[in-house]
Amino acid sequence: MRERLGKFEIVRLLGKGAMGEVYLGRDVRLGRDVALKVVHSGSAFGEEAQARFEREAQAAAALNHPHVVTVYEFGEDEGVHYLVMELVEGEDFEALIRDGKAPKAELLEVLAQVCEGLAYAHSRGVIHRDIKPSNMLVARHGGRPHAKLMDFGVAQMGLSSLTQTGTWMGTVNYMAPEYLDTGKATASSDLFAVGVILYEVLTGGRKPFQGDTATAVLNRILLHAPEPLRPQDLSEVPGRMVAVLEKALAKSPSARYSDGLALAAAIRGALTAVAPPPEPPAPAATVVRPEGGTQPIRVGKGGQALSLKVALRNARPGSQIILLPGHYRESVVVDKDVSIQAQGDPAQVVLEGVGGPALTLQAPGVALKGFTLRAPAGETAFLSAGGSAQMEDCVLEGAESCADLRSGASVQFRDCRMEAGGVGVRVGEDAQLRLQGGRVAGSTQAGILVLPGGQAALQDVEIGEGSGVGIHVEARGQVVLEGCVVRGAAAGSVEVEPDGRAQLTRCTLAGSRYAGLLALERSHAVLEDCELTGHTCAGVHALAGANVLLRGCRVRENAGFGLSVMDRGLATLDGCAIQANGGAGLLIHHGATVQARNSSFSEGRALGVDCAEGGQGVLDGCEIAGNAGVGVQVEPGGSLLLVRCTLKEGRDTGLLLLEDSQATLEECVVHRNARGGILLAREAPDPVLRGGNRIEDGFQRLDAGGNPVKVAPLGSR
Repeated sequence: MRERLGKFEIVRLLGKGAMGEVYLGRDVRLGRDVALKVVHSGSAFGEEAQARFEREAQAAAALNHPHVVTVYEFGEDEGVHYLVMELVEGEDFEALIRDGKAPKAELLEVLAQVCEGLAYAHSRGVIHRDIKPSNMLVARHGGRPHAKLMDFGVAQMGLSSLTQTGTWMGTVNYMAPEYLDTGKATASSDLFAVGVILYEVLTGGRKPFQGDTATAVLNRILLHAPEPLRPQDLSEVPGRMVAVLEKALAKSPSARYSDGLALAAAIRGALTAVAPPPEPPAPAATVVRPEGGTQPIRVGKGGQALSLKVALRNARPGSQIILLPGHYRESVVVDKDVSIQAQGDPAQVVLEGVGGPALTLQAPGVALKGFTLRAPAGETAFLSAGGSAQMEDCVLEGAESCADLRSGASVQFRDCRMEAGGVGVRVGEDAQLRLQGGRVAGSTQAGILVLPGGQAALQDVEIGEGSGVGIHVEARGQVVLEGCVVRGAAAGSVEVEPDGRAQLTRCTLAGSRYAGLLALERSHAVLEDCELTGHTCAGVHALAGANVLLRGCRVRENAGFGLSVMDRGLATLDGCAIQANGGAGLLIHHGATVQARNSSFSEGRALGVDCAEGGQGVLDGCEIAGNAGVGVQVEPGGSLLLVRCTLKEGRDTGLLLLEDSQATLEECVVHRNARGGILLAREAPDPVLRGGNRIEDGFQRLDAGGNPVKVAPLGSR
């Protein structure tokens, strides 16, 4: 170990990492202890670490704040680059969270202090980009915690060329959705990371977005809500902290806190605010009987009101309204937080709109249960103009649409049945839909239509026959499906437009007259444990620039391709079964890229795998078996790598290579194919064989007349 770096004495090693070490140093002239962070230019990480050092020095030089570690200077001594920093004798915040001994209120105060430091950095154009607990130190001043934010090594400074637009920097678990989408970091993406840490503080270290791989975590961040909190997570803090957490982790930056100071104030406010004294319980009814008692408002023959409009006009917030059996012809606006419940079967209690929606929601907390909403011609049955509601066991019949959720609306349907002429449910910009159970059928446009910026989560829902698409997601829209069935949609089961996102788990997409999943340009779709079957076109059709991931899926008995991936599309398959499709089980079109692992392409009525001109693919641990056509075909300009694959029992050739194609086989088995193992076109290059392949069916090459002629095994010529 060296004794000095520049003017600083080295006292002892404090810590070591992959890129360098941190030492306790001493500035002899000032009599001050410092932290010396060093990297050796000859190390494997030398250039990257030096660039980070310079970035950290430049970023920190602009900052002087009590909750940001101060960097005094940056230097170089005989090839060793070093940063001289304020020495903080404190604890790693990650260790404090994991240890679980510190009170949560204390940890939350630390987080509020970090927010203040971040607000200061942001005000000076510095985006940290790697906010996480291990980049926070906690010292003690008079027994009170004092936070220090450090490590600005990947910071972004204004329009600095030190960072490339579209490049991810930082740690995936803490990355904001918009940062994952674009690679463009903002102050709001730093605050999202603080929201992740807030979740960790409340839960003792659990992550809000969990997955076995970085890709799985990425998809959870982009498409899913955080893992639900458990009751014990809030044992030490007020319940109002949940609202702070939800806003901090909002998918849209505009829905989060405006800056670090606002988030700090919200954390402290939730900790210290005194709950108001409880109000006397509101009466369950608003109608006063002659004898002075109260009761729910009953609407209909024999009730206190004949009209729902009248009942709502007289109701107080929190009232319960009972709809008696009958046919109510009126268009109703609900502008109070009330509960409306039908008495009897939903078919016997009908609210039919007159000249407008049957029911328009304008209140933030309405409960609706057990009746039928019917729309007149050209109208919607249920309109939410920014309000929120829970609707259970209802029937919605809409000529135009069953339900229309406008901007800012949030509605949950449970076990509802929808019969629509146009659209089942229209989810507007920044609106949120949650659909649990029930059925949507008869739509001529879409069963579920998610407009730009809208979000929809469906669980155990059946989307039935209709002449439109089952689920249509427009640009920037998001849909999450779990345990759903989309059957018999004429225009396709699920369609995702450019920049839209879809996540499907344990779903069945069956029997459409187009594709099971149509992923348009730049869209993203993740399917896990899904079945796509009986479609007239492809099971999955991914267009230019689409990104599709299938894990544990079954794509079978489609009249067209199993999967077709078009120009610049990207598809990843893991543990999938592609079986008995009419066209190629997998078509890798011009410019597309496919990676398939531990998947099978079998019993097709045509090719197993077709890598077309300009297509690229990697098949690892896959089985191509029992296909009527060629097992694997590589067309001119196509390139395919097969690793530990088996090509067997086909009724044609195992592998066909055409002119100007490229194929590499590594540790593969080719046997029991009816017309031979490997067939080469007249001008096709030999495939590259490595790693002990077992090819039992022989090699053939087409002669000038187009006839296959046996040739010597590759490597012996």
